This record gives sequence, structure tokens and C-alpha cells, in this order.
Amino acid sequence: MKSRITITDIAKEAGVSTALVSFVMSNKAKGSREYRVRPETEKRVLEVAAKYDYQPNSSARALRSGEYRTIGVVLSDISNKFYAEISRQIENWAFHHDYVVLFGSSDENPKKLSNVMKVFKNKGVDGMIIVPCEGSESAISQMAGSGMPVVLLDRDIPGAEFSSVVLNNFKASVIMTETLVGKGFRKIEMISYKTTLSNIKDRESGYLKAMEGAGLTETRIHRPEYCNYREIEQIVLDAKARNVEALIFTTYNMSLMGRKAFISHGLRVPQDCFFACFNNSDAFDLYEPDILYVKQPIEQFAVEAMTLLVKMINEPESAQSCTKIILQPEVVFSSSEVHV
Repeated sequence: MKSRITITDIAKEAGVSTALVSFVMSNKAKGSREYRVRPETEKRVLEVAAKYDYQPNSSARALRSGEYRTIGVVLSDISNKFYAEISRQIENWAFHHDYVVLFGSSDENPKKLSNVMKVFKNKGVDGMIIVPCEGSESAISQMAGSGMPVVLLDRDIPGAEFSSVVLNNFKASVIMTETLVGKGFRKIEMISYKTTLSNIKDRESGYLKAMEGAGLTETRIHRPEYCNYREIEQIVLDAKARNVEALIFTTYNMSLMGRKAFISHGLRVPQDCFFACFNNSDAFDLYEPDILYVKQPIEQFAVEAMTLLVKMINEPESAQSCTKIILQPEVVFSSSEVHV
């Protein structure tokens, strides 16, 4: 097996010093006053490098410069459709900024999140994008306090001074509820879950605010354990029995379970109850029901988070200030994609 081509091999074949090869491969030759590299010499070095498909050792270069050009992204669950799509976009935009990305999932476990962050730090990442989970405030504060640039994604930590990129979940929930009221629905309930996460609490508050504004005092927020099918099944069947006209789900995974429960009991969406949720599911499109949902600005999440993190990395003084970026929601119908 042929051994890896080194800078010494390139220098030997090109008839120059290893220092000159390093200089040329670092794109420093052109326009340099300190080092005068003749164009033909530079061309010869590049031709030899191209011949053997030589690439500089990035790890060695990082050790010398202290720049790894790597960021760590800690999500709640990378298999979740929403986070998987954001991950794809973050990777795309990281490439535009000449960074590579390491991904990890917390599974909503603060100890696992803390461990993933420590691993990323030991790997020499330049900064982190983190989806916080309940109980992770201390670990994230400690990481940011160590000088690591940190940007929170999708969820904020109320009262904490972290830069973040989040959706205006309160406004999204208000618009969604007001739209349902505008369609003539009066008995509207929400299916959330037991949590203190900022995005979910804001969705609950938006629902209550919109119902109050419409003069509808009969409100109810159900809070089962997250994605507990049996609990959700019982809730939606009970809602149907009480003639609830519309159900708002705070996550699309839970709305999937609600639809599954309906189907298993011979019920239909929207004929027996209208569903509204955050994020769309491909499964809904298979049956083409009318469903109202909040479309998350996936690409904008990635662009804003990467732009903010890169600025914090390149301008350390900016990391001392707290920047809150709030994205605006869009409410659409899944069957027609007609904007509301």
C-alpha cells in the first residue's frame, strides 16, 4: 500500500524547500513582499501537489495555529424530522463559512448534554450551537463561562444571558388559534406535555391569549407525558366525545399520535375534529387532510445561528453581549399550501 504523500515528498520532487511548499499550499505566495516566490516555482509546486492529490494535514495545522475550524451542534434528537432538517442546513452553511460540524443528541437528558459538550470541547471545537433541555442551564452556563462561544437554538433559557435563535412561538400560537376561531371553531383545546421548555410554554400562552381575546373562556390544555401514545389516545377520544371541534398539538410528533388514535378508532381528520400543529408531517400528505400548521423557517434557523456563532468566534468581544434573534412564523394549510 502506498504511504501518504507528505510535504517532504512534494518538496523533493518540486526541487524546493519544505518551507516553501508549506507557504505555497497556505495560499500565501501571491502578493507577498516578505517572500518572493516566482510564478513558475509556485506553479511547479501546485502541479506536483495536484499530481498526488496532496492535502495539508489540517490537524497538524490546527495544533500549530489553534484554529480547528470545527463547531459542535447538540440537538435534542437528531432523528427528529425538525432537527434533522436543521442539521442538514447547518452543515450546508457551515461549509460556506469553511467549518465542519460535529453532531450530538441530548435525548432531553441534561447529563448526556453535558457529556456531549465536554467531548466537543476536548475535540477542540471553536464554538457550539445547543438546543437546551430541562436542567441543562448550569452545564451550558459553565461551558459559556469557560470562554466557549455558545448559541442556543429553538429554545431559550428564560432569565439567562445566552445568545439565541428562536421562533416567535407565542405569536405563532396566537395566529393559529385566531385562524381557527376565524374558521368558526369555538371549542378549541390544546394538547401539550409536561415541560418547562420555553418554546412549549410560549405556545401554551399564545393559545390562552388568543382564546381570551376572542371571548372564549372554555379553554383546556392537556399535558400528558411527552409522546405517550396511550395518554394521547385517551385525550383525543375524550375530546371527540365532548364534541371538541379543533385540537392544537404543540409538536408534530404528538399530532401524528393523535391522528393514529383517530384512525384506529374509525375517526377522521378533519371531519370528526380539526387538527392544528407545529411543523408538518409527511404522513399527513399521504391522506391529504385539511390541517393547519406552523411552518418553521428551517434554513433561517441555520443561517442565523451560524452567522451569529461565527461572529462570536471571530470577534470574541461580541461574545460578551447577548443577542436574541426571534424568527417570525408562517401558518399554512398542508393540503393546498395556501398561506393564511
